[in-house]
Amino acid sequence: MKWSYRTDVTGRLPFNPDRMKSKHSVERAGARDDKSLVSVLGKGNDKTQAITVSQLATRIDHAIKAGLSDRFAVIGEISSLSHRTHYYFSLKDEHAVIGAVVFASTARRMSYTPTHGDSVIAKGRIEYYAPSGRISLIVTSMTPVGEGDLERQYKKRCEELRELGWFDPSTKQALPSFPRKIAVVTSKDGAAVADVIDTMGKRCPSIELVIVDVRVQGESAKGQIANAINKLNIHAPQLGIDAILLTRGGGSLEDLWAFNELEVAQAIHDSALPIVAAIGHETDTTIAELVADERCATPTQAAMRLAPDREALREQLVSVLSRLDRTVRSELRYEQQRLGAIVASRSMSDPRVIIRIHRDRLSANAAQLFGTLKASIAESRSQLDRIAIKLARHQPAAVHARREEHLDMLCQRLGRVINRTIEHKRDELGSVSRELHAIGPAQVLARGFSVTAKPDGSLVRSVGDVAPGETVVTTLADGKVKSQVEGGSVPKADPRLQPTQHQTPKRRSKANKKPNPNQQELF
Repeated sequence: MKWSYRTDVTGRLPFNPDRMKSKHSVERAGARDDKSLVSVLGKGNDKTQAITVSQLATRIDHAIKAGLSDRFAVIGEISSLSHRTHYYFSLKDEHAVIGAVVFASTARRMSYTPTHGDSVIAKGRIEYYAPSGRISLIVTSMTPVGEGDLERQYKKRCEELRELGWFDPSTKQALPSFPRKIAVVTSKDGAAVADVIDTMGKRCPSIELVIVDVRVQGESAKGQIANAINKLNIHAPQLGIDAILLTRGGGSLEDLWAFNELEVAQAIHDSALPIVAAIGHETDTTIAELVADERCATPTQAAMRLAPDREALREQLVSVLSRLDRTVRSELRYEQQRLGAIVASRSMSDPRVIIRIHRDRLSANAAQLFGTLKASIAESRSQLDRIAIKLARHQPAAVHARREEHLDMLCQRLGRVINRTIEHKRDELGSVSRELHAIGPAQVLARGFSVTAKPDGSLVRSVGDVAPGETVVTTLADGKVKSQVEGGSVPKADPRLQPTQHQTPKRRSKANKKPNPNQQELF
């Protein structure tokens, strides 16, 4: 890997001393005659006669036709396919590549359309085309035999890295808006570096480029590319690198295969510097581009994406300056008008006006303050009086007097209630006594009734309660009489002596009291 530094961008390629020619060598080259082709190779004792390129091409063509006159069936993988009027492509395997062409008339007869990366069996003849010096297989028929090995590896690796999230847009880094220095990882001899330098010089010459020369094709390419990216990340603070541009020109799948290697993809994924990748043509898509922070179709487009447009920035700056100038001028005019109005005012011409204004304002504020204080004091006094009245009502002497007065009132009320209750109960007791006296046993006996009982005290209620010869005691109003039963019969009941329903005495008390349990039953 070679490092080349540039302090400015002028649109020229890096200096190459091998391309310098002296004045004498130019003069000798100009003096050479085209007719001196004969005997150019004749030096010393070499007697070989020189022939023209056309003569050599004719001999090659005759040798091919004589030695390879038969038709061939070739198995290979299609790469570098281009289609204009005819199909031009290469057939390759692990060790060799040969050009091939399918003419339009043949393609119209085939049921298969050639596709990049397909493995096919191509039948045709070998021809040598002298104007371009190419040996090509002129295909007369072609059938596919399966997907190419490189295509299968490419698709498998894409699936693996997609599952790891290396293609996820959310993991991409943002590109710097105004980079100061950009590292270009590519071959210094390729056309891509010239396009980048030219584009950078036109768009923003102030951006410094660091050209990192690496191989972009072959077995050693992947190691050099990955190593360059890793070292740029390590030395970025010392070098002042803001971004990396990884690029190369177009080519076949095998030519671009170094940018599909896992080692390169790992270096791009681990890079702390943002990376823009532009590999091959617009139709080519490599794994390095998919892992990079941004993919561009061409090296020119990648340079345009990283470098801001100088003209656009100048126009933007002019617009901002113009707008700023208009704003400042407008503010100045406004302030001038305001200052003029202040100068022309009466207060500025007579300062006593300002003093009077402030004196009147001070007097108004003092009067307002005095009124506010007076109202506040009156309110405080009124509140203090209310509190004093409330406090007086809650003094112990006042509370005791109120409670004593309330107690006297309750005592008087209780005395009146007790007297009324006693009188009421006395009236009820007299009524009950009179009723008891009226229906008492003594009064019944005094009216001519008597009570007959056995010696044991049990009352005689029926003739069947006594037997002949049994002694009974009859109680009268004025004494008792003992009698002996001789015999008896149940007399017929006198209907006049039977009490009717309306003649049945009802014993009621004024207070609806129950009969005294100590009263003896007479009947």
